[in-house]
Amino acid sequence: MRPQTLQSSLFRPLFQVGASLGIARARLHEAVGVDEALLARPDVRLPYAALQRVWTLLVEVGGSEPLAVRLAQALEPTHVGLVGYVLVNSPDLGTSLQRYCRIHALLDPRTSWRVLSPPGMLRVELALDPRDAWASRLRHPVEGLLVALVASGRALSGEDWRPTRVCVTHPRHAASRAVEDFLGVGIEYDAGANLVQGDEAAARLPIRHADIELGNLLHARAEAELAQLEAQGVRSWRERVEEVLAAQPRTGDLIPADVASRLAVSERTLQRRLREEGVTFAGLEDAVRRDRAFQFLRDGLLPHFEIAFLLGFSDASAFTRAFRRWSGTTPGQWQQAQAPKP
Repeated sequence: MRPQTLQSSLFRPLFQVGASLGIARARLHEAVGVDEALLARPDVRLPYAALQRVWTLLVEVGGSEPLAVRLAQALEPTHVGLVGYVLVNSPDLGTSLQRYCRIHALLDPRTSWRVLSPPGMLRVELALDPRDAWASRLRHPVEGLLVALVASGRALSGEDWRPTRVCVTHPRHAASRAVEDFLGVGIEYDAGANLVQGDEAAARLPIRHADIELGNLLHARAEAELAQLEAQGVRSWRERVEEVLAAQPRTGDLIPADVASRLAVSERTLQRRLREEGVTFAGLEDAVRRDRAFQFLRDGLLPHFEIAFLLGFSDASAFTRAFRRWSGTTPGQWQQAQAPKP
Protein backbone atom coordinates (compact mmCIF):
# COMPACT_ATOMS: atom_id res chain seq x y z
CA MET A 1 0.00 0.00 0.00
CA ARG A 2 1.43 3.37 -1.00
CA PRO A 3 1.81 6.20 1.52
CA GLN A 4 -1.32 8.37 1.35
CA THR A 5 0.30 11.79 1.09
CA LEU A 6 0.73 14.56 -1.47
CA GLN A 7 3.88 16.27 -2.69
CA SER A 8 3.98 19.79 -1.26
CA SER A 9 4.64 21.36 -4.70
CA LEU A 10 1.02 20.64 -5.65
CA PHE A 11 -0.03 23.41 -3.28
CA ARG A 12 1.95 26.12 -5.09
CA PRO A 13 -0.64 26.80 -7.83
CA LEU A 14 -3.44 26.63 -5.24
CA PHE A 15 -1.71 29.38 -3.29
CA GLN A 16 -1.55 31.45 -6.50
CA VAL A 17 -5.28 30.95 -6.97
CA GLY A 18 -5.80 32.03 -3.37
CA ALA A 19 -3.70 35.15 -3.92
CA SER A 20 -5.76 36.03 -7.01
CA LEU A 21 -8.85 35.87 -4.79
CA GLY A 22 -7.29 38.17 -2.21
CA ILE A 23 -6.82 35.47 0.44
CA ALA A 24 -3.97 36.28 2.83
CA ARG A 25 -1.04 33.89 2.59
CA ALA A 26 -1.11 33.35 6.35
CA ARG A 27 -4.69 32.13 6.05
CA LEU A 28 -3.68 29.67 3.33
CA HIS A 29 -0.82 28.37 5.47
CA GLU A 30 -3.23 27.95 8.34
CA ALA A 31 -5.47 25.86 6.10
CA VAL A 32 -2.54 23.66 5.05
CA GLY A 33 -1.33 23.31 8.62
CA VAL A 34 2.39 23.95 8.00
CA ASP A 35 4.50 27.09 7.90
CA GLU A 36 6.12 28.74 4.88
CA ALA A 37 9.57 27.22 5.39
CA LEU A 38 8.30 23.66 5.66
CA LEU A 39 5.92 23.97 2.72
CA ALA A 40 8.73 25.26 0.50
CA ARG A 41 10.76 22.09 0.99
CA PRO A 42 10.43 19.71 -1.99
CA ASP A 43 10.78 16.61 0.22
CA VAL A 44 7.77 17.45 2.39
CA ARG A 45 4.58 15.48 1.83
CA LEU A 46 1.20 16.55 3.17
CA PRO A 47 -2.05 14.73 4.04
CA TYR A 48 -5.11 14.84 1.82
CA ALA A 49 -6.96 16.63 4.62
CA ALA A 50 -4.73 19.65 3.94
CA LEU A 51 -5.80 19.64 0.28
CA GLN A 52 -9.44 19.48 1.29
CA ARG A 53 -9.04 22.42 3.68
CA VAL A 54 -7.36 24.59 1.05
CA TRP A 55 -9.95 23.82 -1.63
CA THR A 56 -12.77 24.43 0.84
CA LEU A 57 -11.31 27.85 1.59
CA LEU A 58 -10.91 28.69 -2.11
CA VAL A 59 -14.51 27.72 -2.86
CA GLU A 60 -15.88 29.59 0.15
CA VAL A 61 -14.16 32.79 -0.99
CA GLY A 62 -14.32 32.45 -4.78
CA GLY A 63 -16.90 29.80 -5.61
CA SER A 64 -18.54 32.08 -8.16
CA GLU A 65 -15.23 32.44 -10.04
CA PRO A 66 -13.84 29.97 -12.62
CA LEU A 67 -11.33 28.47 -10.19
CA ALA A 68 -10.45 25.72 -12.66
CA VAL A 69 -9.25 28.30 -15.17
CA ARG A 70 -7.27 30.19 -12.55
CA LEU A 71 -5.63 26.94 -11.48
CA ALA A 72 -4.75 26.05 -15.06
CA GLN A 73 -3.21 29.47 -15.62
CA ALA A 74 -1.11 29.14 -12.46
CA LEU A 75 0.36 25.75 -13.42
CA GLU A 76 3.91 25.27 -14.66
CA PRO A 77 4.81 21.60 -15.37
CA THR A 78 8.35 21.95 -14.06
CA HIS A 79 7.07 23.23 -10.70
CA VAL A 80 6.35 19.61 -9.75
CA GLY A 81 9.96 18.54 -10.21
CA LEU A 82 10.88 15.24 -11.80
CA VAL A 83 7.39 14.44 -13.07
CA GLY A 84 7.18 17.81 -14.80
CA TYR A 85 10.56 17.42 -16.47
CA VAL A 86 9.51 14.01 -17.80
CA LEU A 87 6.46 15.63 -19.40
CA VAL A 88 8.29 18.53 -21.06
CA ASN A 89 10.89 16.16 -22.54
CA SER A 90 8.51 13.63 -24.06
CA PRO A 91 8.33 13.34 -27.86
CA ASP A 92 4.59 14.05 -28.25
CA LEU A 93 1.47 14.84 -26.27
CA GLY A 94 0.21 11.25 -26.30
CA THR A 95 3.46 9.92 -24.84
CA SER A 96 3.54 12.73 -22.31
CA LEU A 97 0.05 11.84 -21.10
CA GLN A 98 0.84 8.13 -21.00
CA ARG A 99 3.88 8.81 -18.84
CA TYR A 100 1.98 11.17 -16.59
CA CYS A 101 -0.72 8.60 -15.93
CA ARG A 102 1.98 6.15 -14.94
CA ILE A 103 4.19 8.30 -12.69
CA HIS A 104 1.71 10.86 -11.30
CA ALA A 105 1.60 8.68 -8.16
CA LEU A 106 4.89 10.32 -7.19
CA LEU A 107 2.83 13.46 -6.66
CA ASP A 108 -0.53 12.02 -5.66
CA PRO A 109 -0.78 8.25 -5.11
CA ARG A 110 -4.52 8.23 -4.43
CA THR A 111 -5.94 9.84 -7.57
CA SER A 112 -6.10 7.56 -10.58
CA TRP A 113 -5.50 8.65 -14.19
CA ARG A 114 -5.56 6.45 -17.25
CA VAL A 115 -5.15 7.04 -20.98
CA LEU A 116 -7.30 5.16 -23.47
CA SER A 117 -6.58 5.20 -27.18
CA PRO A 118 -9.68 4.00 -29.01
CA PRO A 119 -9.49 4.30 -32.81
CA GLY A 120 -9.24 7.90 -33.94
CA MET A 121 -9.21 9.52 -30.51
CA LEU A 122 -7.31 10.17 -27.29
CA ARG A 123 -9.20 9.79 -24.02
CA VAL A 124 -7.94 10.52 -20.49
CA GLU A 125 -10.07 9.46 -17.52
CA LEU A 126 -9.83 10.62 -13.92
CA ALA A 127 -11.02 8.48 -11.00
CA LEU A 128 -11.16 9.73 -7.42
CA ASP A 129 -10.67 7.65 -4.33
CA PRO A 130 -13.96 7.25 -2.38
CA ARG A 131 -12.30 9.08 0.51
CA ASP A 132 -12.03 12.16 -1.71
CA ALA A 133 -15.74 12.51 -2.46
CA TRP A 134 -15.44 16.05 -1.06
CA ALA A 135 -13.75 17.06 -4.34
CA SER A 136 -16.91 16.31 -6.32
CA ARG A 137 -19.09 18.05 -3.75
CA LEU A 138 -17.00 21.20 -4.09
CA ARG A 139 -17.23 20.86 -7.92
CA HIS A 140 -14.23 23.08 -8.71
CA PRO A 141 -11.38 20.67 -7.75
CA VAL A 142 -12.31 17.91 -10.23
CA GLU A 143 -12.93 20.44 -12.97
CA GLY A 144 -9.60 22.03 -12.11
CA LEU A 145 -7.69 18.79 -12.67
CA LEU A 146 -9.26 18.25 -16.10
CA VAL A 147 -8.86 21.86 -17.24
CA ALA A 148 -5.26 21.84 -16.01
CA LEU A 149 -4.64 18.77 -18.15
CA VAL A 150 -5.85 20.61 -21.25
CA ALA A 151 -3.90 23.76 -20.38
CA SER A 152 -0.72 21.72 -19.82
CA GLY A 153 -1.18 20.07 -23.22
CA ARG A 154 -1.46 23.49 -24.81
CA ALA A 155 1.64 24.76 -23.04
CA LEU A 156 3.70 21.67 -23.89
CA SER A 157 2.74 21.57 -27.57
CA GLY A 158 2.42 25.29 -28.21
CA GLU A 159 -0.90 24.57 -29.94
CA ASP A 160 -4.25 25.94 -28.81
CA TRP A 161 -5.89 22.55 -29.20
CA ARG A 162 -9.42 22.02 -28.03
CA PRO A 163 -10.80 18.78 -26.64
CA THR A 164 -13.72 17.23 -28.45
CA ARG A 165 -15.44 16.18 -25.24
CA VAL A 166 -15.19 16.94 -21.51
CA CYS A 167 -17.30 15.18 -18.88
CA VAL A 168 -17.59 15.67 -15.12
CA THR A 169 -19.70 13.84 -12.57
CA HIS A 170 -20.72 16.93 -10.60
CA PRO A 171 -23.48 19.47 -11.46
CA ARG A 172 -23.03 22.85 -13.15
CA HIS A 173 -22.13 25.88 -11.05
CA ALA A 174 -22.02 29.65 -11.30
CA ALA A 175 -18.73 29.76 -13.24
CA SER A 176 -19.34 26.84 -15.60
CA ARG A 177 -19.80 29.06 -18.66
CA ALA A 178 -16.38 30.71 -18.18
CA VAL A 179 -14.74 27.29 -17.86
CA GLU A 180 -16.39 26.11 -21.09
CA ASP A 181 -15.21 29.27 -22.86
CA PHE A 182 -11.65 28.50 -21.80
CA LEU A 183 -11.87 24.92 -23.03
CA GLY A 184 -13.63 25.84 -26.26
CA VAL A 185 -16.17 23.05 -25.78
CA GLY A 186 -19.29 22.50 -23.72
CA ILE A 187 -18.90 20.37 -20.60
CA GLU A 188 -21.21 17.41 -19.99
CA TYR A 189 -22.18 17.81 -16.33
CA ASP A 190 -23.68 15.08 -14.11
CA ALA A 191 -21.95 12.56 -16.38
CA GLY A 192 -20.96 9.03 -15.47
CA ALA A 193 -17.20 9.72 -15.54
CA ASN A 194 -14.61 12.50 -15.37
CA LEU A 195 -12.78 12.63 -18.67
CA VAL A 196 -11.15 14.69 -21.41
CA GLN A 197 -11.28 13.46 -24.98
CA GLY A 198 -9.45 14.67 -28.06
CA ASP A 199 -8.86 13.52 -31.61
CA GLU A 200 -5.95 11.37 -32.71
CA ALA A 201 -4.13 14.42 -34.08
CA ALA A 202 -3.87 15.82 -30.55
CA ALA A 203 -1.92 12.76 -29.42
CA ARG A 204 0.61 13.31 -32.22
CA LEU A 205 1.29 16.97 -31.35
CA PRO A 206 5.07 17.25 -30.73
CA ILE A 207 6.31 18.71 -27.45
CA ARG A 208 8.19 21.96 -28.08
CA HIS A 209 11.90 22.04 -27.25
CA ALA A 210 11.83 18.49 -25.86
CA ASP A 211 15.11 16.69 -25.24
CA ILE A 212 13.94 13.16 -26.05
CA GLU A 213 17.03 11.36 -24.74
CA LEU A 214 16.90 13.30 -21.48
CA GLY A 215 13.20 12.56 -21.21
CA ASN A 216 13.84 8.82 -21.53
CA LEU A 217 16.46 8.97 -18.77
CA LEU A 218 14.21 10.99 -16.48
CA HIS A 219 11.31 8.65 -17.10
CA ALA A 220 13.47 5.69 -16.08
CA ARG A 221 14.45 7.53 -12.93
CA ALA A 222 10.81 8.35 -12.18
CA GLU A 223 9.90 4.68 -12.55
CA ALA A 224 12.66 3.78 -10.08
CA GLU A 225 11.38 6.34 -7.58
CA LEU A 226 7.86 5.03 -8.04
CA ALA A 227 9.04 1.52 -7.18
CA GLN A 228 10.73 2.90 -4.09
CA LEU A 229 7.57 4.76 -3.09
CA GLU A 230 5.55 1.59 -3.40
CA ALA A 231 8.06 -0.25 -1.23
CA GLN A 232 7.76 2.41 1.47
CA GLY A 233 4.14 1.48 1.92
CA VAL A 234 5.12 -1.75 3.68
CA ARG A 235 7.79 -0.24 5.93
CA SER A 236 7.15 -0.05 9.63
CA TRP A 237 6.53 3.26 11.38
CA ARG A 238 9.66 2.60 13.41
CA GLU A 239 11.73 2.52 10.21
CA ARG A 240 10.12 5.70 8.88
CA VAL A 241 10.73 7.64 12.09
CA GLU A 242 14.33 6.43 12.35
CA GLU A 243 14.93 7.50 8.75
CA VAL A 244 13.64 11.03 9.42
CA LEU A 245 15.66 11.36 12.63
CA ALA A 246 18.87 10.01 11.06
CA ALA A 247 18.61 12.48 8.18
CA GLN A 248 18.97 15.50 10.49
CA PRO A 249 22.41 17.12 10.85
CA ARG A 250 21.88 17.41 14.60
CA THR A 251 20.02 14.72 16.51
CA GLY A 252 17.37 16.04 18.87
CA ASP A 253 16.37 19.03 16.74
CA LEU A 254 13.03 17.43 15.82
CA ILE A 255 10.20 16.98 18.29
CA PRO A 256 7.45 14.37 17.67
CA ALA A 257 5.20 16.98 16.04
CA ASP A 258 7.94 17.81 13.51
CA VAL A 259 8.44 14.17 12.57
CA ALA A 260 4.70 13.60 12.34
CA SER A 261 4.45 16.53 9.91
CA ARG A 262 7.24 15.07 7.75
CA LEU A 263 5.34 11.77 7.64
CA ALA A 264 2.03 13.54 6.91
CA VAL A 265 0.17 12.27 9.98
CA SER A 266 -0.93 13.87 13.21
CA GLU A 267 1.34 13.62 16.25
CA ARG A 268 -1.36 11.62 18.01
CA THR A 269 -1.53 9.12 15.15
CA LEU A 270 2.25 8.78 15.03
CA GLN A 271 2.49 8.08 18.76
CA ARG A 272 -0.30 5.51 18.49
CA ARG A 273 1.39 3.73 15.58
CA LEU A 274 4.66 3.56 17.49
CA ARG A 275 2.90 2.15 20.57
CA GLU A 276 1.32 -0.52 18.36
CA GLU A 277 4.82 -1.53 17.28
CA GLY A 278 6.03 -1.58 20.90
CA VAL A 279 8.38 1.41 20.66
CA THR A 280 8.39 5.06 21.72
CA PHE A 281 9.61 8.21 20.03
CA ALA A 282 12.13 8.83 22.82
CA GLY A 283 13.44 5.28 22.49
CA LEU A 284 13.91 5.62 18.72
CA GLU A 285 15.66 8.95 19.12
CA ASP A 286 17.99 7.41 21.70
CA ALA A 287 18.73 4.51 19.35
CA VAL A 288 19.52 6.85 16.44
CA ARG A 289 21.74 8.94 18.73
CA ARG A 290 23.56 5.82 19.93
CA ASP A 291 24.17 4.49 16.41
CA ARG A 292 25.49 7.86 15.26
CA ALA A 293 27.78 8.06 18.29
CA PHE A 294 29.37 4.71 17.49
CA GLN A 295 29.78 5.72 13.83
CA PHE A 296 31.37 9.09 14.67
CA LEU A 297 33.80 7.45 17.08
CA ARG A 298 34.56 4.68 14.63
CA ASP A 299 35.38 7.25 11.94
CA GLY A 300 37.65 9.12 14.34
CA LEU A 301 37.34 12.41 12.45
CA LEU A 302 35.67 14.60 15.08
CA PRO A 303 36.62 15.65 18.62
CA HIS A 304 34.29 14.46 21.36
CA PHE A 305 32.84 17.91 22.09
CA GLU A 306 31.77 18.24 18.44
CA ILE A 307 30.23 14.77 18.46
CA ALA A 308 28.32 15.75 21.59
CA PHE A 309 26.94 18.81 19.79
CA LEU A 310 25.90 16.84 16.69
CA LEU A 311 24.14 14.30 18.87
CA GLY A 312 22.16 17.03 20.60
CA PHE A 313 23.83 16.92 24.03
CA SER A 314 24.34 20.05 26.08
CA ASP A 315 28.01 19.31 26.66
CA ALA A 316 30.67 16.58 26.42
CA SER A 317 30.01 15.29 29.95
CA ALA A 318 26.35 14.61 29.10
CA PHE A 319 27.52 12.71 26.03
CA THR A 320 29.93 10.67 28.17
CA ARG A 321 27.18 9.73 30.62
CA ALA A 322 24.89 8.61 27.80
CA PHE A 323 27.68 6.68 26.12
CA ARG A 324 28.49 4.86 29.33
CA ARG A 325 24.84 3.84 29.52
CA TRP A 326 25.00 2.50 25.96
CA SER A 327 28.32 0.69 26.15
CA GLY A 328 29.43 0.48 29.77
CA THR A 329 32.54 2.52 29.01
CA THR A 330 33.58 6.06 28.04
CA PRO A 331 33.88 7.31 24.44
CA GLY A 332 37.67 7.52 24.75
CA GLN A 333 38.02 4.03 26.18
CA TRP A 334 35.73 2.62 23.50
CA GLN A 335 37.76 4.29 20.75
CA GLN A 336 40.99 2.90 22.16
CA ALA A 337 39.53 -0.57 22.29
CA GLN A 338 38.52 -0.28 18.63
CA ALA A 339 41.92 0.91 17.47
CA PRO A 340 43.92 -1.69 15.47
CA LYS A 341 46.55 -3.50 17.55
CA PRO A 342 50.19 -2.95 16.52
